[in-house]
Amino acid sequence: MHKPRIIFGCMIAVVALLTWFLIKPGPDARRSTSTAKPLVMLCAAGISKPVSEIAAQYEAETGQPIQLDFAGSGTLYTKLKIANADIYLAADNSYAQKGQQEGLLAEALPVAPLTAGLAVAKGNPLKIHSLQDLLKDDLKIGIASPDAASVGKFTKKVLTNAGLWDKIETRVFLTTPTVTELANAQKLGTIDVCIVWDATANQYPELDFVNVPEFDAKKKEITVTVLSASSRATESLRFCRYLSARDKGLPIFKTHGFDIGEGDLWS
Repeated sequence: MHKPRIIFGCMIAVVALLTWFLIKPGPDARRSTSTAKPLVMLCAAGISKPVSEIAAQYEAETGQPIQLDFAGSGTLYTKLKIANADIYLAADNSYAQKGQQEGLLAEALPVAPLTAGLAVAKGNPLKIHSLQDLLKDDLKIGIASPDAASVGKFTKKVLTNAGLWDKIETRVFLTTPTVTELANAQKLGTIDVCIVWDATANQYPELDFVNVPEFDAKKKEITVTVLSASSRATESLRFCRYLSARDKGLPIFKTHGFDIGEGDLWS
């Protein structure tokens, strides 16, 4: 006489079990809703595209989110003492060396080389081929701020050594805080020529990159470092290794127009 109740109870149990299987989150869902505390990374603005892609891939694979703060390398360096950050990526290894000397930075890993040069409109209609050509009349020149951006700091150093800084500085039409803003201005035709990294120009099909010997002789290197003040040094170094690994981060840098070095294997 209790058979209908037993059957009804079994049906409820089956429905409940099926419902649990249907709503149970799989591994990918758990990753997408990760509550892991983000690692905070201060990153040079000119390196934003590959780093953003690498950070998203890293989170998808490990569940560890990366919070990115983009600005010029120099601007970010001034924040090292006050920022609650874990990782610093500069487009010039001199910042890493300085930070280590001042005790602000610990582990440092090389990522990719950079070469500065002249960015001009596609086809180089104004026939700009050398630093001396920047002294032509009525040329709208753009540079990145020497105090805010690594390429700006490098520009001033190289032009000073070549005896051209004082002459060219007075002809500068536009100064920007980041190399990305400089390249965008060149793309829009706001300026006729600017000094940027080769990898930056490679990301703009509207621009041509002109190598000059003064910059070719002094290549720079993107460096990623762990802040000495980071409370999560091991986790931070793990992401730095991922970003600079030849089978993880470096191929992504290559797709964005960067030259890449050997790098270690992620495994």
